[in-house]
Amino acid sequence: MTPKSGLAKVWFMFTAFLLLFILNFTLTGDNPGPTGRAWLLLSLCSLLISIVLLVKNKLPSKRQILLSVLLAAAVALTYINLSLFSMIENSIITLFASMAALSTFNKYSAGKLVFLNTKNSRTVAVSLLIGVAAGLLLGIFNLMLMSNEIGEFSMKLQYFRVALSPAIFEEVALRTVFYALCLTMLNGRIETRAQRFTAWFMMIVPHALIHTPDSFIDGGIILGIVATLLLSLLFGLPFAILQRKRDITSAMLGHGIVDIIRFCFTGLPM
Repeated sequence: MTPKSGLAKVWFMFTAFLLLFILNFTLTGDNPGPTGRAWLLLSLCSLLISIVLLVKNKLPSKRQILLSVLLAAAVALTYINLSLFSMIENSIITLFASMAALSTFNKYSAGKLVFLNTKNSRTVAVSLLIGVAAGLLLGIFNLMLMSNEIGEFSMKLQYFRVALSPAIFEEVALRTVFYALCLTMLNGRIETRAQRFTAWFMMIVPHALIHTPDSFIDGGIILGIVATLLLSLLFGLPFAILQRKRDITSAMLGHGIVDIIRFCFTGLPM
């Protein structure tokens, strides 16, 4: 597959996802509603992509498989006493997405994302500090945007457990694996402006879109597009930058802290 044809296939896949995202608004029923169906759609896309990548790039090492199992188990902890379906669904998708991404990075090491920068103890500490700092800054900014929803502050151990899903599942299955898709389709080379834009776009926009169905429904196309752009720039881009410029762990840590801060002031989402 040439890089040009690979790039076209990535955009064809996104177009297919976008058409299904739009079709979602024509369906009736509130369980799940448009937002829930959008999340399910992207999750299924992630699972299908992960299976394709594993077929093309084979399984990662035993150590990486163990890491993937541990990540999936951490995601499963999120849903204890909450939702058995979500526990099974998200942990399985996390397992496949993690293995797929790691196997892709083994094959195309020049363009790989690092799970954790373990060059030495200092680089590990820097990654953790950057993740914490990003999480605190974005978490405070998120509260400013949600000022009308803020209630009385409370901190519960459950909030830290529930934050494992957005921290791990969303960063690995809804962001990293889409970069791995681009890397595979482009034969491990992300060099041109169009290729770089595509990789950034696929790491950011699909994940941002599934947060915005209510904006499209309540405010129409313009508000929905504005909401998608704001989420992409204010939250999607920072986490994508952390993954590509630092490591996946810093992005997961930052994402988790954003949600913990939100839970402490608004409670768990219903």
